[in-house]
Amino acid sequence: MNKATHYEVLNVPAQVTPDELKKSYRVLLLSTHPDKSNVTTSKYSIDQIKEAYRILSDPVSRKTYDAHLLEEGKKNGFYNVGDALDEVSLDSFACHENEDLMEYTMKCPRCQVKDGFKLNDDILDEFAVSCNERDQGLFQVLVQCDSCSLWLKVNFYALESEE
Repeated sequence: MNKATHYEVLNVPAQVTPDELKKSYRVLLLSTHPDKSNVTTSKYSIDQIKEAYRILSDPVSRKTYDAHLLEEGKKNGFYNVGDALDEVSLDSFACHENEDLMEYTMKCPRCQVKDGFKLNDDILDEFAVSCNERDQGLFQVLVQCDSCSLWLKVNFYALESEE
């Protein structure tokens, strides 16, 4: 059986904001702590919840962890097959310009939520991993649906900036 990701432990999507992460962490701690609740609703221990929050609340640790998740997927043979880590092109996403930031959304193929997958240029810049061993200039980012547990690898090519 596969070990749960830190995102699964905290019951949050991969694009969770720091405030949402903290809120989920506090709710889980209160619902799991024996002195605070008579009924434990989480299937994870307090130590697992604390460790997940420690990693995901620190931007550097989180970036390293996300890269690790992507690499683990590669080691397990998830390139174009597998229920949880199918690959899609960023071209499959609808593109929306919002002030100075490009946003990309896509309907989830599993749960059918309209904008279940959401990315923006900041996420692509910060969390993308180079896949030069497969194709020169190819980048990939791992993203989870906001409404279900489906993860996708999103492939894209970085545009060279004009100077």
